[in-house]
Amino acid sequence: MSSPATPPADAALAGQAGGPARGTRPAGSVEPGPDVLLDELRSMLAGQGLPVAADPSAPNAARAEGTAGLPAALRWAASGLMWLTGPPGRAPLVPDGPVLGRAEAAARLFGELSRQLGRAVWPDVATLLGGRAALLGLHRRGTWSANGSCRLLPAADGWIAVNLARPHDVDAVDALVGALGDQLGLVSADPCLHPVEQAWTALSVAVAARPAADVVDVARLLAIPAGELGGPRRPRPVRTVLCRSIEASRPHRAARPTPSAPASPRIGAAGAAAGVGAEPLLVVDLSAMWAGPLCAHLLGEAGMRVVKVESVHRPDGARGGDPEFYDWLHAGHESVALDFATPGGRALLRRLVERADVVIESSRPRALAQLGLDAGELVAARPGRTWVSITGYGRAYVDTHPGPDPVAFGDDAAVAGGLVAWDRSGGDAVSPVFCGDAIADPLTGLFAAVAVAASVLRGGGHLLDVAMRDVAAWVAAPPDQGMAPPDGGTGPADRGVGPAGPVPWTVTGCDRDGWNVHQAGRTQQVLPPRPPQWGPGAREAGRARAAASGADTRTVVDALCPD
Repeated sequence: MSSPATPPADAALAGQAGGPARGTRPAGSVEPGPDVLLDELRSMLAGQGLPVAADPSAPNAARAEGTAGLPAALRWAASGLMWLTGPPGRAPLVPDGPVLGRAEAAARLFGELSRQLGRAVWPDVATLLGGRAALLGLHRRGTWSANGSCRLLPAADGWIAVNLARPHDVDAVDALVGALGDQLGLVSADPCLHPVEQAWTALSVAVAARPAADVVDVARLLAIPAGELGGPRRPRPVRTVLCRSIEASRPHRAARPTPSAPASPRIGAAGAAAGVGAEPLLVVDLSAMWAGPLCAHLLGEAGMRVVKVESVHRPDGARGGDPEFYDWLHAGHESVALDFATPGGRALLRRLVERADVVIESSRPRALAQLGLDAGELVAARPGRTWVSITGYGRAYVDTHPGPDPVAFGDDAAVAGGLVAWDRSGGDAVSPVFCGDAIADPLTGLFAAVAVAASVLRGGGHLLDVAMRDVAAWVAAPPDQGMAPPDGGTGPADRGVGPAGPVPWTVTGCDRDGWNVHQAGRTQQVLPPRPPQWGPGAREAGRARAAASGADTRTVVDALCPD
């Protein structure tokens, strides 16, 4: 059934905020120019000890197919992300902040850095953010995530996202509902409903009467991924927890280290962009699911050697998902499987990590400690090593918040960072809707890859803390919040941000005939997301498919961990 040909004005016009409602924020579609957003990112990295010199020979705009120069709403429509944002059956939406522009700035910076590492890689942001949705045929679902596992629920004082992505999460809902004071729990749910829908029905009722923060606290005690919709706070997307780099302590003159800086000859070769006959940097990827593997994928495309390490008992859960998606992230990488439950397996794991120039992990520090790994110790043990920790809320959050480390997936982490779009079609009843498909995951993978490349070119020696919630908050923030000008400038308004007011955009059409976005006298059809394509790293390795778990264990161990 099609929607009206012309949606209500409040739904179609950016900058026309609805009336007072829980968790609302002002709308707007002003987006600073690409150079301003790139300077913003450089300034943030410099503040974390990762200054990046400007590359005057780099392209002037991010390489997004066919979207360069389009106004913000039209670029969102052309990217495939608008297809995934908004309520089903109604006009698709655009987030208020310059989400796509900031992601394109990160992709542009990664292109500059990877060129200095020896092989230029210009990520297509639209594919990075929407590639999985294209493979799975996903569509926007409003307050349900595109993949259906996460939902936005109204609490007594705001909104929360709860993600029932695993069987354990569904099983724990009864305990959560009981702890929230609904003694009947799932017993009161309609027995004709599927068990998952019974869980959602009972949870929705219980959550409505409780403060959002209380619900999230109880959910985390039960290891259920949940997040309270974030506000205007904008934490840094990358934090340097430890810096042991020789070069990082020197005044920055060039993006690549001097020959005397790196302790590893492989880092020296990469920094010099020699490329010919140089041994590639070794990346040991201990991460799983999406954000960490995407970081590894981008580093592999930039010419690094990636070895994925998994537990023989608990391989990467993404192996059980869409095989094309897994192949996209892992094709061309070597696979090692070890028994972490045995002293020998843990010893081999440590020896592999000790050989690594770059380590990527997505585990909580307590879990790493159980494997005998301490990130700070291993970074300090050899100048030149870069370690990137990718989690939902970051090491800093865990250090300052008692209780269990929170579990997070891309959709709930995005909501916790405030990365949503707003449905204003209901007048005063403004409600958030999911933006894209688990968008905090690919954004975090991209930002982590940028940080790793910047660290390597500074000589390494950094422990980088990258939190999905903080990355989401960074890209979602309106341009007038937290835009720290680089080099002591006076602010983005003095650097050509654009007009002071929002640039209105309208949407016309319907699901049957398609939707069109109109902005600044131009029209752009809302396009579906496009599937990923395999890059040079996979082609050079002769692997169009990801290696089976443990397929390269003996070869890698014999080469890197000889007795």
